[in-house]
Amino acid sequence: MRRSKFRRPCKVLIFNGARVLVAIVRSLHSAAELTHENKSAIHNCCTGKSVRSGAYYYRQLHPDILLEMDDLDKLTLKEYDDLCGIKRKYISTRKMAHIRQRVYAKNKHKTVIAKEMLSKSE
Repeated sequence: MRRSKFRRPCKVLIFNGARVLVAIVRSLHSAAELTHENKSAIHNCCTGKSVRSGAYYYRQLHPDILLEMDDLDKLTLKEYDDLCGIKRKYISTRKMAHIRQRVYAKNKHKTVIAKEMLSKSE
């Protein structure tokens, strides 16, 4: 049996502007679909090249760390980075709130256009 040349998808953790874990998704592609962000921007956040993408922080699930459903809405970004043994920069919660407002306004426009296109096709 031939081995695939594609890498297995890594789970991605999504933290909100208040640095609290809000989602665990199965792949980078799923994270991009969920948050309407660019896949390369999310990848840069996971690898540490960028601090955040849109209104969220992203991290890849470390293979030595086991997360449970109880960790949702409890685990903070700082705690997770400490568990992984990495040191990263963070943006203030106030600044992230302003960024979130801009991102939601932009995404709201996208959903309105998508709804109009769907109604025209019917």
